[in-house]
Amino acid sequence: MVLAAVPDPREPRGRRYPLVSILAVAVCAVLAGACTFAAITDWVRDQDRSVWGRLGFTDRVPAATMMWRLLIRIDAEVLSQVLVRWLGARAMPVVATGRRWRLVIAVDGKVVRGARLPDGRQVHLLSALRHEHLCRARPCADCGEVQ
Repeated sequence: MVLAAVPDPREPRGRRYPLVSILAVAVCAVLAGACTFAAITDWVRDQDRSVWGRLGFTDRVPAATMMWRLLIRIDAEVLSQVLVRWLGARAMPVVATGRRWRLVIAVDGKVVRGARLPDGRQVHLLSALRHEHLCRARPCADCGEVQ
């Protein structure tokens, strides 16, 4: 799994959950709309046991505090590079005759309000979506946000 390239900041003693499982939960939950550590934990708790098994958990999932303690220690640059490489490997150019096409991956990031890394930097979340159909964006007349 590509997330195995992210180094585990924990000591080997006392590890209950695989780092890959925790990162997979965080990525899936954020892509599903979670924007806090509590929401990430809620997302995994809302899944059934078969999903837990596919994510690498057996009979229980991590507590919110454990999830928070681990995720704030992950090297954000390394995780970002791993995810970018993974997305790039899946991005295949669309071949179309007679028209010019672009491969588009929409990336959105958010800053988690109130969450800080040990060195004082803010925590950032990332989501990405590969577009496979032509999308037209237009600004909202009321707020100016792109719809």
